Amino acid sequence: MSAVTYRFNLGSESHHLEMVPVEGTRGRPYRFGDGEAARPIEIRDFYIATTPVTVAFWSHVTGADPSVSRSNRRPLENVSWVQIAGPGGFLDRLNASAVRSEIVGQLPASDATARFRLPTETEWEYAARGGPQWGQGFRYSGSNDIDAVAWYDRKHGDCTKDVARKAPNQLGLYDMSGNVWEWCQDAFTRDVNSIPADGSPFTATPGPNPERVLRGGCFHNWAVHCTVSKRYEIGEEFHDGCIGFRLVLAAH
Repeated sequence: MSAVTYRFNLGSESHHLEMVPVEGTRGRPYRFGDGEAARPIEIRDFYIATTPVTVAFWSHVTGADPSVSRSNRRPLENVSWVQIAGPGGFLDRLNASAVRSEIVGQLPASDATARFRLPTETEWEYAARGGPQWGQGFRYSGSNDIDAVAWYDRKHGDCTKDVARKAPNQLGLYDMSGNVWEWCQDAFTRDVNSIPADGSPFTATPGPNPERVLRGGCFHNWAVHCTVSKRYEIGEEFHDGCIGFRLVLAAH
């Protein structure tokens, strides 16, 4: 598995989307969560974007810019889970686009059916912890020094920052801690023992407007919200200027 890249222009600017491979646990589960509540989780191989989806990439796919920042190299925000993952949403449009065709064309034949989606909560945490290097035990994604890896606590203004300006984690992933909260696939549950142990998303019983999982903290949150284990929930139709998302590509 090797990284794959999609390059595009927006006006006079050049941009790219890079997806890096994350080797799964392969029979050696990682510890999801912290303390006594932590539990073993198996993860399959997948690809994940090195940065949150940017304003530029959303605009490239949709022709629109719903963000508060209106700055192409910053994380796209102010979009709900429904706008991203609901019927006819961003993911449906992306998977029907030439972007997917070009990216999948760079993958091994065994991954020809791969599609873009949101990460499951357990995939997100595994990637934030460094994938196979999760045992290093960093509090934040890539470091115990939050200032090295995250925009947080309004330290540099109460707004998002351009992606990939802080240090990456062990997988080359930027902004997993801080900058914007990131939507996951899962419905939220307080009972972590209900979260599937095979890396798939937790699915709520049928009902209206479930709350969804957010991870990673954001530019105005305290450090504790930016840890690799902090869980947060919010309604799937909610959106504001501090919630964005990151893409996963997988055949499962």
